[in-house]
Order: sequence, then structure tokens, then C-alpha cells
Amino acid sequence: MKDHIVLYYSNTGSNQFLAERIAQKLHCDKEVIRPRINAQPLLMLFASMGLSPGIKNIKSDLASYKRVVLVGPVWMGQLIAPLRDFLRKHKSEISCLYFVSCCGSSDAVKDEKFGHGHVFRKVKEILDDKCCHREAFPIGLILPEDQQKNSEAIMNTRLNSSTINEKVGERLEKLILKIKEKEAVN
Repeated sequence: MKDHIVLYYSNTGSNQFLAERIAQKLHCDKEVIRPRINAQPLLMLFASMGLSPGIKNIKSDLASYKRVVLVGPVWMGQLIAPLRDFLRKHKSEISCLYFVSCCGSSDAVKDEKFGHGHVFRKVKEILDDKCCHREAFPIGLILPEDQQKNSEAIMNTRLNSSTINEKVGERLEKLILKIKEKEAVN
């Protein structure tokens, strides 16, 4: 049995960048989740209505991994359809899931209407005790302090190799240590 796999969905590239960094640090496989319909406005509509367009089959056998790291965005406080579809479709194959999101909501507002806290609770609800950890990487961490509450700046900023900073790097290292601690226990 292999230790880890990283699966991700990304619309703007921030979550793809994060997924690639995590896979690189864990020296593990990674795979992209592909929705059957990949148009952001439709996916937002599906998320808000709880509808499911479905996802294309993944190639990896998730049951052959001890831990699955799922990386994807939070849109307007919603668990988006590709991530929800993935969790529902593969729940029985997952023994331990780490859910990670590069998102627009800060830690301070995570439980407000559009915060990532709603999504984290939904992931926990779907997977119950198989949900080992949830971690947010708010995009505001890479913005200057005077721009961290500017919704336009948040929507137009991307996490990538030129924008990653010490705050994000430290949070990433803590996540990797948390995953590896679980690895050492098992």
C-alpha cells in the first residue's frame, strides 16, 4: 500500500499550484479531477443548488493509498460540484482524507456566509471519521495588509511560484508535518 496521493481540482491555477507543491513535498502521485462540465458559472450554479454534473473517472486506485489529499477551491462558501462528486463517489475507497483549499475567505471570517468553514463542515459531514484534517490557505496571506479585505484584489490574485511567501510556506510546512506525523503513527 502506498502512503499518499494528491487529487485536485483547480479553475484558476492556485489550487493546482498548491496540490503540486504538496505532492512534491510528499514525493507522491497526483491526479487532476475533471468534471464532466467544466464551466465555472455552471459549476457555481450546481454548487448552490446541490446538483451534480458528475466527474470523469480517475485513473488511480484510491484504496491502495493510506491517505488521500484533496485540494480544491471554495466558491462563495460552497463545496463545489467536482469536489462533492469526488467525495461521494470515492468515499468507500478513502481511509483518511486531508482536505486542503486555497480560498478567498480568511481564517477570521471562515464561518461567515461565504467562508470556507461551511465547506470544511460539509466535507466532515460526508466523510465523518475518514476526514483526518482540513486546512485553508487564504489568498489574503499573499496580499499586502492593506489589500487583504479588498474583494477585487482577492478575486484577482493567484497563488503561484512568484507570489508564494513565508506565511504560505510556513502553513504548508505545518500541513506536511501533520500528514507525516499521521504516516509515522500508522
